[in-house]
Amino acid sequence: MKKIEGLSASRGIVIGPVFCLANDTPVSIPRYRITEKEAEVQWLHFESALEKSKKEILLLKDTRNKDQSEILEAHLMMLSDPEFIPQIKKSLFTELINIEAVLKDKIDETSGMLRTTGDSYLAERAVDIEDAFGRVLGHLLQNTDGSKGGTSSNFIPPGAILVARNIKPSDAFTLKDSGISGIILEEGGATSHVAILARAARIPAVMGVTGILDILSDGEEIILDATDGFVITEATNDLVSLYRSRQKTSLRLQAETAVEHSTLIHARSETADGTVIGLRANIAYAEEAIDALEEGAEGVGLFRSEFLFLGTAILPGEEVQFEAYRTTVENMNGLPVVIRTLDAGADKMIAEQIELGEKNPLLGWRAVRYCLDRREFFKIQLRALLRASYFGDLRIMFPMISGVDELDAVLDVLEEAKAECVQEGLPFNRNIKIGIMIEIPAAAVCADFLAKKVDFMSIGTNDLIQYTMAVDRENPKVAHLYDCYNPAVLRLIRQTIEAGLSAGTEVSMCGEMAGNPGSVFLLLGIGLRCFSMTPPLIAPVKELIRKISLSDAKELADAAFELSAAREIRKLIQGKLKTYE
Repeated sequence: MKKIEGLSASRGIVIGPVFCLANDTPVSIPRYRITEKEAEVQWLHFESALEKSKKEILLLKDTRNKDQSEILEAHLMMLSDPEFIPQIKKSLFTELINIEAVLKDKIDETSGMLRTTGDSYLAERAVDIEDAFGRVLGHLLQNTDGSKGGTSSNFIPPGAILVARNIKPSDAFTLKDSGISGIILEEGGATSHVAILARAARIPAVMGVTGILDILSDGEEIILDATDGFVITEATNDLVSLYRSRQKTSLRLQAETAVEHSTLIHARSETADGTVIGLRANIAYAEEAIDALEEGAEGVGLFRSEFLFLGTAILPGEEVQFEAYRTTVENMNGLPVVIRTLDAGADKMIAEQIELGEKNPLLGWRAVRYCLDRREFFKIQLRALLRASYFGDLRIMFPMISGVDELDAVLDVLEEAKAECVQEGLPFNRNIKIGIMIEIPAAAVCADFLAKKVDFMSIGTNDLIQYTMAVDRENPKVAHLYDCYNPAVLRLIRQTIEAGLSAGTEVSMCGEMAGNPGSVFLLLGIGLRCFSMTPPLIAPVKELIRKISLSDAKELADAAFELSAAREIRKLIQGKLKTYE
């Protein structure tokens, strides 16, 4: 027996034969010099291919369900991108290379940049770019179906477990009809569009299984445990029998869970003793706001605005940003939307930061440090945010604040942006709420000073843990030191919460720790009352919250702060959680 681990994207258990999809075959793209006159003709061909692609997507969209339609809508938006399309035209007329090569270069450049950001969510958007513009490229190459030799459901055996490097979302639409029983991908994660489609179609799926195509062969029978996120090969007869039994149980529980999940979405988020707890969503795209509402989110606790800036040589202007922010706010129907200003740098760099070549970008020119050095550029984003605040409860949050001086500098730029809006007669919410992220230990230590200057603080545990422990969380050599239950980390979190309570300033958490039921149990005991997480985690977190009382949570927290090691605290929490199973 061999066990290969991955990431659970759509729960379920499957036993069946493998079908390996060889979708890595490169497409031959011609490359040759052209004249300016030929460039004009080729641009017309591009516009024609673009329009054909849009019409195809619109026709496909009319025949699909809600989840699929939303993904196709995202592809339509990409094909109308006011920044990306002009880049293609500029390259065509400056480089004087044929349009097919220009488009392929731009697709590869943008998707490559997204894949190397270090942000799994943004990396997964690379597939959508390749899918949407691959359709256009197909037309330019005179492939009438607009594809690049992707997935065809016609030759996948019914009941097979599909194994591939990745799948284009538009190809994934046909997978349910093909009768496949499971999906294993080398790339992708739980937030990819393929993962969303797999969950909607109730097809068990595991993503991020590196090198799986080199291990499996067509027809080989395997066990896919998508609930726990792994693949089993060379299983014994006894193990197969055990998993067949689990498979039957899983199918029965799925039906029961669907009803419970629907009930939880509409249930109040409150503890067993009646204290209301705020549960919000972390999102990166405007259309995700709708998904967040459907999962029971009471607002957006973190909108990662950097998605607008990454993967493009031309930074988005005020109007592009304004439309994205306004759409998000309107989609949330009056609920609060916290939008974080540009947090580029470190593992999510824009072009200028990449060119700098910093030796240690995690400690370098990132987030507000970059924005304060690019004051006019920063002001464009702040103006767009202020204008969008007129359409709903938009709140601005500044990342990577290290102290009062830096916060004052940021607030000065905000006041300048407000003054310009007033002078130009642009409406905005004059009482807009302003907040900061607490993700640098210095900010947590001085949280009492910072809390007096803002309306809210949000604890970003991903970076807070990383900086507190001096651990690069992407480095496998030291990843074991990255632990949210380290006493030093917990003390900084408690100090921040207490500073907020003392100043009457709301404190929330938007790091990954906020979506972990065990952590939530502990954090409730420290005094945290608002959590923001990936939308699918809202229901399970709410389920736990409704079972526990604040007195139990406080008792757990008091006991945890008496312990000196993370392993002891984790054991304490796990033991307590078992009493609620």
